Amino acid sequence: MPRENERRALRSRILRGTLASYGVDAVLLGGFVLAGTIPAWVPVAYAGAGCLASGILHLLCGRPGIAQSGDPYLVVPNLIVAALIQLLGIALVPQVAFFFLTLLFIVFGIASLRLSSRHALLSWLAILAAMGLTLYFVADAQWLPTRSATERILVWLCFGATLGRCILLGAFGKNLRDALSRRHQELSQALESLRQRDVELAANRVSLEHVNAELHRQATHDALTGLPNRTLFSDRLNQAMAHAERDQRQFAVLVLDLDRFKLINDSLGHGVGDQLLCHVARKLKGVLRATDTVARAGGDEFMLILDGVVDRDGVAMVAEKLVAAVSESCIVAATELHTSPSIGISLYPVDGESADELLAHADEAMYAAKKRGRSTYQFFELGMEVFSHHRLQLENELRRALALRQFELYYQPKIDIVSGTMKSVEALLRWRHPERGLVAPGEFIPLAEETGLILPIGRWVLREACRQAREWQDEGLPFLRVAVNLSPVQFRQPGFLAVIRGALNDHVLEPRFLEIEVTESTVMSHAEGSIETLEELSRMGVIVAIDDFGTGYSSMSYLRRFPIDKLKIDRSFIHDLAGSADDASIVRAIISLAHSLRLKVVAEGVETSAQLEQLKALGCDQYQGFLMSPAVPAAEVAALAKMYSPNEADAQASEFARTHSKLAAFRAAGDR
Repeated sequence: MPRENERRALRSRILRGTLASYGVDAVLLGGFVLAGTIPAWVPVAYAGAGCLASGILHLLCGRPGIAQSGDPYLVVPNLIVAALIQLLGIALVPQVAFFFLTLLFIVFGIASLRLSSRHALLSWLAILAAMGLTLYFVADAQWLPTRSATERILVWLCFGATLGRCILLGAFGKNLRDALSRRHQELSQALESLRQRDVELAANRVSLEHVNAELHRQATHDALTGLPNRTLFSDRLNQAMAHAERDQRQFAVLVLDLDRFKLINDSLGHGVGDQLLCHVARKLKGVLRATDTVARAGGDEFMLILDGVVDRDGVAMVAEKLVAAVSESCIVAATELHTSPSIGISLYPVDGESADELLAHADEAMYAAKKRGRSTYQFFELGMEVFSHHRLQLENELRRALALRQFELYYQPKIDIVSGTMKSVEALLRWRHPERGLVAPGEFIPLAEETGLILPIGRWVLREACRQAREWQDEGLPFLRVAVNLSPVQFRQPGFLAVIRGALNDHVLEPRFLEIEVTESTVMSHAEGSIETLEELSRMGVIVAIDDFGTGYSSMSYLRRFPIDKLKIDRSFIHDLAGSADDASIVRAIISLAHSLRLKVVAEGVETSAQLEQLKALGCDQYQGFLMSPAVPAAEVAALAKMYSPNEADAQASEFARTHSKLAAFRAAGDR
């Protein structure tokens, strides 16, 4: 009984230890299942193998002699060590046969060499078969603890189960290592991606700061000149007022506008105009102090703040420096340009205590400076706001006048000096204001050019002149050519030639009955482009005259290339012709030059018989002025035309034959 009890106790300890070891492993594998690392069948298969091994051990421990032999490999401490070895992932040592321990470590090592599941299975079957053959053929070996066939079979089965368990753990270890390796790679890639993202975010942060700074700069600075724009200027103006109010001091606000900039911009192109604006911006910055502010308001207008000025004399001194700096000539696009500023000045707090008031008064003073003759400065004075209000009112009325057809054309005859006949008239614009009566063009043309209204007004003048010429012909009047003045803006406007063609075609007027007058400065400001435009006009058959000749800066090399028909001597040379030897010499030289180039000459502003006699002696071809007739309405032209008209044959032979045109020979050759 004691031996039986001892066997039962030993069997119970072995069974508990084995089940505990397998149970711990099964629970551990179940944790991996919950983690999603291995499939659910792995712990189930592992638990099944443990139950099979435990049963075999239970049978072995129940045989007689086992307890008597006292084999140490069946005691509970050895089973606990085996369980700890299993938990550590080295191997699962079966509590079956002591001499199989080394083989099991070898098997587990083979199974752990990153073998695939298929290779692990083949290894298990091969080792199992080899062990079975060993147990069968060496049954009488002294080192075997078992002797009977039953014991050998049970040991083989236990070994197979344990070996399978080792192979399973080895394959699981491989899969686990692979999974951990992949996870490590994924984590490394994720970490690297996060680092890269941090680098990109840092770069983007720097780039975003740069973009924000650039956007802020673009929002507060002029894109062309780099100067502060109106927004930043308003902010600095408010700051200047706050500081001046706190320190009880004054400062000045200046509005600067370039004289004749529109002519340069329209005649030479916007590219040249932009370069000139940048040149002026540099000049202004060179005159001012670091504490002062210069900004571009738009177009050719600049705004300045002179901070901390003591009195008007100090402001006047700076204004004189600004006028001198801007008035210096400069070379832009291989062309020498001359411009000058008109400057208006208002003082804080004398001329205003708000930003809008200061700017408005400086603007009014600037227009007063322009009215005084340009290239100067003007302090704001009471009463100037009336002029600004009048100017704004005039602009609004001018827009309404175009829509309400308040414009009229008057016509001044051009008389042939030798024959005394009238062969052409010049159309002169008048504005019949409903309250002010007839307004001369000198009062509204500059404003029309500044506001851009000159373009629609100019189109109306062309069409009305062509319509009137056609109407005179339909009434049976003698041949009359109508001359129309073009502003520089019109002459440089794209589609200008199409406007002339349209006016001629719409009123069925032959081009030879239309004469276009452009000023000397207009054609010389962009000579090459002017040549192309003038050639196209001449090909159309339109007569071309250079107006105000002698007041500009004509180049003789260009003048002989211009396809023009007439030169009109400016009235400033005619006024003192009889009493001034210098004027007489200039007029003589112009007439001689024109005739040498086969051009006709027209004298403007002839008011006395003495002037006419001297022009006749100098060989001038035509004249116009109050001596003959002022500009008259279209209805009065008919009587003058009948009184001073040539016969049709003379008109065809002289005035309309265009023998003086530069392209006359070219067209004649083309006609033949």
